[in-house]
Amino acid sequence: MRRIGRAVLAAAALGLGTAAAQAPAADGWRREFDEVCARTQDAMVLSTEELKALVGRCDRLKPALEALAESERKVWVKRLAGCRNLYAYVLEAREAAQAR
Repeated sequence: MRRIGRAVLAAAALGLGTAAAQAPAADGWRREFDEVCARTQDAMVLSTEELKALVGRCDRLKPALEALAESERKVWVKRLAGCRNLYAYVLEAREAAQAR
């Protein structure tokens, strides 16, 4: 029961439908995490719009990760923060360079 509740919370936080809510709990948020953080090596060549979109996706994913058990939550939230911080840094550096 508790696992199903977390799956529903994770799907709701991601804005996914009920089909995703019925999937295993790790399936929805993990897929989104993998997609979002897979682009960190390409951060410098991504467009400004892509960087903004990735930062937004990180922000929307965080509540789903915060619904995990404590030990899992600590690991995944920290990893997500690393991805988000990298995208935000590149975005800020690019905007500062354009302002000069």
